[in-house]
Amino acid sequence: MLRKIAISIAAITALSHSVTAHAESWFEVEVFVFERQNPSVEKWLDASPPTLANNTVDLITPVISTDITGVAAALTGCSSTDWASDTSDCNDPKVSNNIASHPSEVPVNIGAETPQSAYLGEGTVLLAQSQAQFKDVIRTISREPYVKSLVHLTWQQNMQSRRLAKPVRIFGGKDYSKTFDYYGLSVNKPAESSMSMPMGDYSALGGFYEAPKIKPVWELDGSINIYLNHYLYIENNLALRKPTQKMIESTPAAFNEYAALEIEGKKQLAPFLQSIPLIQNRRVRSGEMHYFDHPQLGIVMQIRKMDQPTSVKPIDLTGYKPQGQPMPYAG
Repeated sequence: MLRKIAISIAAITALSHSVTAHAESWFEVEVFVFERQNPSVEKWLDASPPTLANNTVDLITPVISTDITGVAAALTGCSSTDWASDTSDCNDPKVSNNIASHPSEVPVNIGAETPQSAYLGEGTVLLAQSQAQFKDVIRTISREPYVKSLVHLTWQQNMQSRRLAKPVRIFGGKDYSKTFDYYGLSVNKPAESSMSMPMGDYSALGGFYEAPKIKPVWELDGSINIYLNHYLYIENNLALRKPTQKMIESTPAAFNEYAALEIEGKKQLAPFLQSIPLIQNRRVRSGEMHYFDHPQLGIVMQIRKMDQPTSVKPIDLTGYKPQGQPMPYAG
């Protein structure tokens, strides 16, 4: 009887894996993003920083963070597997903001410690640098003048329709959070003797205005969404952040008999972190090298066919302690 049950379970499991394999369509993606540091006459002072979808997958944070265990008893933090499979919780500020530390600058080459491979039913998988194929391409581009490499990574993902696809978070470069908030305003408190303060630092009543707690503020930030709709499509939503100055409206530091006459406020030149957007959507073919051009940014991408996964991920039994055997009945 037990043998028949075991055979039935094995058959159901095999059938389930077969259906899953038929439904999934995995591809390998490699991305290299670099900055063009040559002067440009274009202005982007009014551009907004990128908005990330709630289901965005973050493959980089688990690699560069020194502590992702969470600081609250009710929070456990997010591992690389969590980011790939359960993005709704990992993108929750209560969870994602519990990352203890990160470097002041992201390493250019991002990869897993050891070679990886996809499993049926699993989320997006970050590959090791040894599995990348852009070595010669990056070397050639890096030789060009005024080019700064920002980030390079390779991953495997199951391609979905646009409605079901999960964008991959792409960021790199410096962290500007010590000097600017996510929306570009300076976080440095002006001198107390100043009669007027920039909007965003102080409220109209002269009190401190708490900037949105979105940290870090990376030099490059955004996402890349790849989806399948008869053809493959690449949807880039990136921004390069650069310090500059901008005329910002200010208000009186406090309401008094003089400041009350300045309700309309004034404009003053203040430090500002501008966002230079790269927003493009392109239909592509697998196997081809794709280049996205921009006055300040460049992206090289390739979507490659790969051997489809045929097995599910093994269960990790690390730390598992089996229960003791039941005592024999001595009736």
